Amino acid sequence: MSLPPERFSQLRWLHNAVCVVALIGAACAIFAGIIGIDATSSTWLFVAGGAMLLVVLTLATLMPLLLKIEATLTRNLHQLHSLEESYNKQTTFLNAIADNTRISDAAKGLAQRDQEIDGLRAAIRGEIQSRRWESALNLVSEMEQRFGFRDEAEALREELDEARSAAVVMKLDRIVEHIEKLLTDHDWDQASAEIDRMGAALPGNPKTQTLRDRMISLKDKHKTVLRQEWDEAVRRSDTDHAIEVLRELDSYLSTSEVQELQASARDVFKEKLLQLGVQFRFAVTEKRWQDALNIGLNLVSEFPNARMANEVREALDTLRERAQQQSDHQPA
Repeated sequence: MSLPPERFSQLRWLHNAVCVVALIGAACAIFAGIIGIDATSSTWLFVAGGAMLLVVLTLATLMPLLLKIEATLTRNLHQLHSLEESYNKQTTFLNAIADNTRISDAAKGLAQRDQEIDGLRAAIRGEIQSRRWESALNLVSEMEQRFGFRDEAEALREELDEARSAAVVMKLDRIVEHIEKLLTDHDWDQASAEIDRMGAALPGNPKTQTLRDRMISLKDKHKTVLRQEWDEAVRRSDTDHAIEVLRELDSYLSTSEVQELQASARDVFKEKLLQLGVQFRFAVTEKRWQDALNIGLNLVSEFPNARMANEVREALDTLRERAQQQSDHQPA
């Protein structure tokens, strides 16, 4: 708030007048001291004039400063009064708001109770979505026992049971799909282990026995197919395929079935040995040393106890040298 222009006008006028008169007197005293005849009186007049001049300068400096300080203090005082009035108005307004919005402790308790129930509902939903069934059941029991929401707790238990059943069905479908793939790949041992694991996780589930029966049925069918392929390969004298089928069929055969196939298997292996022997001799005769080496290694590997394997084993080092020489002299 700015000061009026006429504030302290008389004091300002008196100050100016005193300063003018004192300045004139100081000037006269200094002048008289300069032109004075007596040295002593001239000195005192000069000193007095200087002192008066100093006082005039001091008054001219201090008086505006004091008036400025007083004006500043007055302005600050007015601002404090304005702030006090604003504070009083705001305090009254806030008190009115507090009176209008003040609720009882009982109402606060009800509001907090509603918030806690909503938070509990959200927590139960989160546990169900995360498939933490035991934790969800504990929270439902807390809702029923602590807040008395028996109907809602029962509805939540039904929802939880449905979600858990759906999760079990989904998981069971994935397990069954994996076991079916193992059965398709004829991986009977791994399929049997997965079925056992499924039975331990879901005791009494009828799908476990269904899968086990299906595995036995598929295994028997595959065994029958292998027996048919064996008989056909033997009939066609396809020794390579017959041996391949026999190696896979070996894990399916019982002791009596092994004895039943021994004669035909012996004939197949004998024929295979003769074929390898003929191929080996032709390769040596035609000086195809690398082919002879490969056939000889195959013969020794498949029939290590045969007399022919012993003869071929003695010639392997020579075959390696000749195959290397033949490879070095062969044009690129």
